[in-house]
Amino acid sequence: MTNETIQERTDHLITDLTNKFVYSSVLGVYNGDSETSFLVILHNTSPNEDRKEIVRLGKKYNQESVIYVKRATPAIEQLIFTTGVDTGKIIEAGSYSELPANVTDNYSSLQLCSNDSFTFTINFEFEHVIVGKTEIKTQEIVDHFASNRMINQRNQKSGICG
Repeated sequence: MTNETIQERTDHLITDLTNKFVYSSVLGVYNGDSETSFLVILHNTSPNEDRKEIVRLGKKYNQESVIYVKRATPAIEQLIFTTGVDTGKIIEAGSYSELPANVTDNYSSLQLCSNDSFTFTINFEFEHVIVGKTEIKTQEIVDHFASNRMINQRNQKSGICG
């Protein structure tokens, strides 16, 4: 997609988010490619409906995946694939880690104040995938992300935008 198409799609997503949720934009760097991501604050009055809506928006805007986190005991932290061959697969996490501001890959950075930010990563268990109600051990997702990383690095070296 062209940068203009990406910006137009982002503008439409912002409109959809603004109509239903409170959100902040986040700088995300994944597998060597940076992008604008969104941290959406869910209402938690109907978490199943919020989760369905976030997945629906991911599909609508052709996002490979969305991250859903629900405050509970234990917390629910899921990477939900919304498009492509992995649609419907879920990767769970057990925690997040705060990272130093100078980290270079696989992080999200949220601007808190004019000169302060919070840089973090969610610790997903990519070797375990949930398909339906079955958890399976796989190398497939790990290989997928490794392939994306190599493509992004090659594109950066040749000057091709992602």
